[in-house]
Amino acid sequence: MGPTRAASFVASSLSCDPGLAEMIAASDSDRPHGLMDLSIGDPDLPCDPRVIEAAFRDARAGHTHYADPYGDGELRAAIRLAWQQDHDVEVGPDELMVTASATHAMSLLLDAVLDPGDECVVFSPFFTPYEAQVAHAGGTCVEAPCSPENGFVPTAGILRRALTDRTKAVILNNPNNPTGACMTMAQLQEIVDVCRKRHILLVADEIYTSFSFFSPFCPVRWCVGSEEVCAVVRSFSKDYSMSGWRLGYAVAPADVVRAMRAINESNVYVAPTPSQRAGLAAIGLRHEIRGRIHEVYGDRMRFALRRARDLPGVSAPSSKGTLYLFLDVRGTGMDDRAFVSLMEREARVRLLSGSGFGSAGAGFCRMALREDIPALGRAFDAMARALAAGGDVVSFPTGEVPPAGEDAAEA
Repeated sequence: MGPTRAASFVASSLSCDPGLAEMIAASDSDRPHGLMDLSIGDPDLPCDPRVIEAAFRDARAGHTHYADPYGDGELRAAIRLAWQQDHDVEVGPDELMVTASATHAMSLLLDAVLDPGDECVVFSPFFTPYEAQVAHAGGTCVEAPCSPENGFVPTAGILRRALTDRTKAVILNNPNNPTGACMTMAQLQEIVDVCRKRHILLVADEIYTSFSFFSPFCPVRWCVGSEEVCAVVRSFSKDYSMSGWRLGYAVAPADVVRAMRAINESNVYVAPTPSQRAGLAAIGLRHEIRGRIHEVYGDRMRFALRRARDLPGVSAPSSKGTLYLFLDVRGTGMDDRAFVSLMEREARVRLLSGSGFGSAGAGFCRMALREDIPALGRAFDAMARALAAGGDVVSFPTGEVPPAGEDAAEA
């Protein structure tokens, strides 16, 4: 007889949703034939070839060793200059750390700030990894549900209701994944004021700064007093279509940055040097690269909003930014999971259930606009046919999404 199977070594405290994580992480090569995957938030536009070539040249020149633990000196200087030129915000050299993705930056920040028992408020619906990151840092995640009738916009009133004596931090995602909500300066200032009054760290996740399509993006550091209580996380993944390079950074109070660097000593230590050199090239081309991204995804958003209104029982009132359309499917008579299942089975379009993004997301579905307009038109045609069939299976002999109607070519 072989040895008795031992109990799992996995920590009992581990808290994550592996099903959702696996779906989000699924690559295009893994998807079934004929399925249009609009679930994952990976921009489809390629990385600018000039960025790739610059990183290759720098790697050939010797930039393949450890960089400074706070980040490549040239890249950090370029980021600080870009903030000064683009936002008129001065970032001190001790207030910036380059990381291996924005997710890495958020994890280091929460590890640096939260003690066991501390609470961190997240506005719901929220980017799913926040909950696990807070838990892994020893904190407790507190959901602050936002109202769909108010476009899922976080407010100071919602925040106040979620605060307790144990609240240490608040995470604010603007523009928001998954809802597409974009905040005004007045709305941001009210939340900053609450955090200043209660001495709570406001962690602003601003990775979609190029994706505010109907009003200018407002950085939280424009708010009065924000430098006292704000940490900002940004990424090259979305704004520069560089998701595979895994590069981000944090701007935070100097003592928080020092703590992040100390934690990272036994984590990643430093972001990959070739990726940092790619980031340096991207910063230099930022107006051109980000302008193109803003134009392409803005056109897709406007097209998708028009097409969503034509789906019976469906609307997308909060979608004003990011890569995502947040479809309100409550009028179809289905819950969000049933709607997602129907679309994948019958329309061959993969979406994500809104309830996976927190309790406030129930009744909504996230659609990533990571295909061009003709392909999105085909997806909406297929979804309309599936809904018109009343749940009966829609069969396409080729196994592909059907051809687009006339609206598919709209700009």
